[in-house]
Amino acid sequence: MRGAIILWLMIALAACGGAQKGTRAVAGKGKSEKTHDKISSTASKAFESGLRALRVGGPDSYETAKGRFKDALKEDSSIWEAWYDLGVIAWKNGDDDEAIDDFSKALQINAGHTQSLLARAEAHRRAGHKDKAQADYETALKGMDDDDPNRRDGAARLASLFRDGGKYDEAVTVIRDTVRLSGTNAKIYTELAEVYIAQKRFELAQLLLQKAIAADPKDPAIYNALAVLAQHQSKSQEAFQRFDKAAELDPNYIDARFNKASILLDAGDYERAKKELAEIVQKRDDDYGAMVSLGVAERGLKEFPEAKKTWSRVIKDAPKHSTARYDALYDLALLEIDFLQDADGGKTDLAKYLQEAPDGHSKHGDAENKCKDIKCK
Repeated sequence: MRGAIILWLMIALAACGGAQKGTRAVAGKGKSEKTHDKISSTASKAFESGLRALRVGGPDSYETAKGRFKDALKEDSSIWEAWYDLGVIAWKNGDDDEAIDDFSKALQINAGHTQSLLARAEAHRRAGHKDKAQADYETALKGMDDDDPNRRDGAARLASLFRDGGKYDEAVTVIRDTVRLSGTNAKIYTELAEVYIAQKRFELAQLLLQKAIAADPKDPAIYNALAVLAQHQSKSQEAFQRFDKAAELDPNYIDARFNKASILLDAGDYERAKKELAEIVQKRDDDYGAMVSLGVAERGLKEFPEAKKTWSRVIKDAPKHSTARYDALYDLALLEIDFLQDADGGKTDLAKYLQEAPDGHSKHGDAENKCKDIKCK
């Protein structure tokens, strides 16, 4: 089950921008704000053109904006807002390495800018650089005032990083320190509840989630967590209803819809799961985890060519070191071997999976055994 993910860089796309009439705006929050000197009219116009492309939107808006920001930086490479916005676009396109590089360049100019730090933390996190993500989260939190409302949300993300790594004591410490300095909010309650769920302390988790509802009854992440709690308690129907509630509160809350689809997949209801997952992929074409699951639903419906196409897309487009890419490599190899009678292709893809996937990936042991059985090496 997926938990809620706060994408700092997507929340305020181009929020740092604001160059007008030849000057750059003061941007960013925290203790390291940077003011700007005059910039050339050419650079300013190119930068503003990039922001305008993002505001207008459309299928080519990101590529158009990317070109404009690069034009601005050719004129003046010190426009840190442009580097930040390029990082956001790189993140959207699934290129974590480029996003990290762009956010780093923004930080070289405007050191300590909290949005850039939090954004780079998310890029490091998705790329699997957990230590670097932790360092960026911690630096960002140190640069925030205690009463900054973003501080609690940032702390929740750091705590979730610890939780994902099984470091529950560290997660609890982060949350307690944050509560002491900045108070509570729904996200803090929800994250602590998720730590308790992971520790199987279900009564405490239930209590905290009720407090979260009292703090913000319309936050879909709370109902997503309640559903995960219900699953741990073997209450599948209640879990489904909670995921449904989260999706009802926010139809764009992808995590809840994904989790609903996961329940449907587990129940063998591939038709309904496919419908849910197809809508997710349509809304967010970089959700490679949903694409992997969509392939599973297609395989369950015996739509083998469609499943192959879906997983091949993940392998081609997903970040190189992402779990989704490893999952797709494994699933495609087994599809070729077990359903498409393409033993040679399956052996090649299985060997590729074993070469690229870390030993800790969930399918690594199964892949090694399968590879021995079919002699793929």
